[in-house]
Amino acid sequence: MPRFILFIRADEDSESGKMPPREAIEAMTSFWKELVAANVLVYGDGMHASSKSTRIIFPGNGAPPELKPGPFPINEVVAGFWILEVKDYDEALMWAKKCPVINAPQGCTLELRPFITMEDAKDSFTDEMRKEHEEGSKLLDEKLGFKKNSE
Repeated sequence: MPRFILFIRADEDSESGKMPPREAIEAMTSFWKELVAANVLVYGDGMHASSKSTRIIFPGNGAPPELKPGPFPINEVVAGFWILEVKDYDEALMWAKKCPVINAPQGCTLELRPFITMEDAKDSFTDEMRKEHEEGSKLLDEKLGFKKNSE
């Protein structure tokens, strides 16, 4: 089954390091439990403010990477994410619409994006590369404890 990532875009509160109020955390916990009960949640977590991060910029042409410490503009930052494994985009969108951020007084923006699948990249992989990638992905999923809805 396809996987999707649902990003929670940062806002002034998340970038200031201010934790959400208890009611918001309770609502998010209920949503988390609903995702788990439906067997669609692969993983999810919140992120620290971008002031605690660094961007590694590769300028190209063999030049060494440049390090740019945060903070970064709010419109370029993610505050959290969920990885969902569902049957299709419509189901992922249905779950995104249930996210309790709808009640946030200042509003909130979510971004839903599908992961690239082997089928999407089939012309870029040889059979041997595809097999190695699938074996590596399986080992990583097992190591991280990610479940597969297809199992």
